[in-house]
Amino acid sequence: MTEIDIYGFQTKHQIRDVKQYNARIEKWREMIKNWDKVSPDFVKKRVRKGVPEGMRLLVWPILANVNQIKAQAKVNLQRESYQQFLKEKNYEFEHQIHLDVNRTFPENQNFQDFMPCTQSLVNVLKALSIACPELGYCQGMNFLTASLIITTNDESAFWILYSLMTRYDQKEKYINPVKLNENFYILDRLMYRYLPEMRLICIRNNIDMFYFCTEWFLTLFSSILPINIFYRVFEIYLVEGEKTLYRCALSLLNYKKNRFMKLQSFEEQLQHLRRLDDMIDIDENQFINEMLTKYTFSRTFLEQCSTEYKNKKQ
Repeated sequence: MTEIDIYGFQTKHQIRDVKQYNARIEKWREMIKNWDKVSPDFVKKRVRKGVPEGMRLLVWPILANVNQIKAQAKVNLQRESYQQFLKEKNYEFEHQIHLDVNRTFPENQNFQDFMPCTQSLVNVLKALSIACPELGYCQGMNFLTASLIITTNDESAFWILYSLMTRYDQKEKYINPVKLNENFYILDRLMYRYLPEMRLICIRNNIDMFYFCTEWFLTLFSSILPINIFYRVFEIYLVEGEKTLYRCALSLLNYKKNRFMKLQSFEEQLQHLRRLDDMIDIDENQFINEMLTKYTFSRTFLEQCSTEYKNKKQ
């Protein structure tokens, strides 16, 4: 049996331990009060357990260093508030933004015609196109932005996005998707280690990662993961960086592996890798635990793979 969750998506009914949930919120409140005294390792440990839904509006801007990003924007862009980016008379990409907004999470109640979240999505994307003029607007940004709006607010979503585009270098992937080839190369090396049989089938059937992984890395998995799991992955990413994306990709591939191995044709296998409807049954904690414990590799290994890729391109 499915029902609508607090984010507006269909979900399986989940019973929450209210007492435990409230205790976690209180721990986070105390941690925020003393944030400057909290060690990075302790933050990492807490974030891996998940930020309680009621605290994400407060915690995510801290994790994304929004205050620092605002200070930089004041110097570099001569703007320091979200509203200042909405005072432009003309937005070059407004038409394309409206087109994509109508295709964003069509099954979600929050993004039906004339719902407040729909206008919020338009406004945040317009503001971002002014903050990052060299980027403007690119397809895929709508899913990531919508996911942030659902659980924060327009202003927080904007500044977190701006941090992702600048501090986390997500902007470069949108401007020049060819840069994703390095991500694909690294993921291929990781599949060789962790999912060798699946990798061989992909090679044999010419299933290039470009066909299904492009969307994963551009949207940070917001377009394919159930929203509750995306939020867990996203907040870990804010703390631990790109390593999280490879772990998530491996967990997602492993989840789809058994069915994938039974399919025969290129079309069936690719469709399975890209489909969303089989994701609703994923257990949130199981997915995150597997992602963090089963796929362990060092940053040094990722750097070696990156160097290999660049040497091969020369």
